[in-house]
Amino acid sequence: MQGLVWRLKALDPVASESLKVIAYFDTLINSRANADMLIRGAAALCGCPVGYSLEGRSVCVDASGQSITEQQGQWPSQPFGIDGKAWIQRARPGFVNDELILERLALALGVFWDRTSPVAITRRAMEAVIDGDMPEEKRSEAARLLRLDRDRMYRVHAVPVTTSLPGPTALVQTPFGAIKAGIRPSAAALEEVSPTGVGLARAPRELYYSWETALLALRLTTSRRSVQTADELGSLVVLAGRADDSAQEPTDVTALRLLVEGQPKALPILDAIAEASSLRSVAGQLNLHHSSVQSRAAELSDALAFDIRTPAGRVRLTLALALFRLATNRFD
Repeated sequence: MQGLVWRLKALDPVASESLKVIAYFDTLINSRANADMLIRGAAALCGCPVGYSLEGRSVCVDASGQSITEQQGQWPSQPFGIDGKAWIQRARPGFVNDELILERLALALGVFWDRTSPVAITRRAMEAVIDGDMPEEKRSEAARLLRLDRDRMYRVHAVPVTTSLPGPTALVQTPFGAIKAGIRPSAAALEEVSPTGVGLARAPRELYYSWETALLALRLTTSRRSVQTADELGSLVVLAGRADDSAQEPTDVTALRLLVEGQPKALPILDAIAEASSLRSVAGQLNLHHSSVQSRAAELSDALAFDIRTPAGRVRLTLALALFRLATNRFD
C-alpha cells in the first residue's frame, strides 16, 4: 500500500491522499480502535470538529482531540449501526477528502458498534441459533449468549419484517420476503400479532428446526387464521417441505390458481368449506343462505374438477389450498 501511495503521489496528489485515508481507517479497524479513538483520528485528518451520536450518547471533539459541545448546523453526516450518525462540523463544500473521511469514519464506527453493542451481539446470536448450517457448538454458544436454558423447550415465532415482535429478534432474508424471528418459551402465550407462524417446540440446540417450521406456518396463514402454529399442521409440515423441492405444480393447485385468478372472492368460501364440517356451517359463518352456499359449492366443484362437498373432496381442497399458499404467500 505504501509503495502504491508514493507512485500515485507523483501522478495525482489527491488520489494518493485518498488512499492514505483508506489505509489509515483500515489500520484503526484492524487494531480494534474504539469509537473515541476513531473520531479523534478523523478530526485530526479533517482539521476540524468531528462527532457521532449513538444510542442516546453524543460525542464531539475538535482537531486537537479535545471534547467540545456540538455546534448546531446542517453538517455533512453519514449513518451507521441502527440509529447512529457521524458528522463533520464543516459546511459544504468542504475539503477534497471530507466526504471520504466521513464515509470511512461511519464504516469504522459501524464495525465497532457491530463488535461491541449488546444489540448487535444479541442479533448475531439470534441469527446463529436458528441457522441449521451453523455447527452445533456455535449454536450452543449462541444459546448461552441468549441465556436460553438447555433443558427447556422454546419456540421460534416468525412474522413479516414490518410487524413488531417484543424482545430480541433476528432478520432473515428468505425467498418469501424479509422475515423477523423471535424466540419464546414453549409454554408462553401466543403474541397477539398477525400474521404469525409459531414453530415446533425444541431445545435450544435444535431451534433451527423450530425456525423452519415457524416459517412454514407463517406461509400457511390466512385472513381467517392469522396465527398459525406448526403443531396444528401435522403431516403438512413434511408435505410442505417436499412441495418446496418440487418443480412441478400439482393439477389441483393449477386448477385452484386459475379459479382464484378469475374469481378472487372464491378464496374465502373455499377456505370456509375446507375448515367447516358442513355447508350449513359455512352458510352461518359467511352469513349466507344455505341454498346459496350449496349452489356456489357446486359451481366451484365444477371449476376445480372434483367435488368439494364430499369428505374426500374437502381433503383434496385442504391440501390444494395449503400448497397454493406455500407457492404464492409473500411477505415483502
